[in-house]
Amino acid sequence: MRTPYTVVFRFSPDSLTWLVSRRRTVLSRHCRKRDAVREAARLARACGHAELTVERMDGTVEWIRRYGPQEPPKGDGRAPGDGDSVTL
Repeated sequence: MRTPYTVVFRFSPDSLTWLVSRRRTVLSRHCRKRDAVREAARLARACGHAELTVERMDGTVEWIRRYGPQEPPKGDGRAPGDGDSVTL
């Protein structure tokens, strides 16, 4: 399981803030989104097996990036033996 990191926007009465979080813990706050994304990516790379989700200001997901080793594909990579496979 990958460690989840997120970059989300939060409005507060005194500022507009981008938060970098791991699970439910806020790790840092930034005025600029690019600074928050840079810090979150640094943390995710250092973790070695993480997933970074970056949201837009409206809360929709902008993109997701995974860091660390890729998970092996399920099965042995061959087509199922159901007779419907075509080889060219």
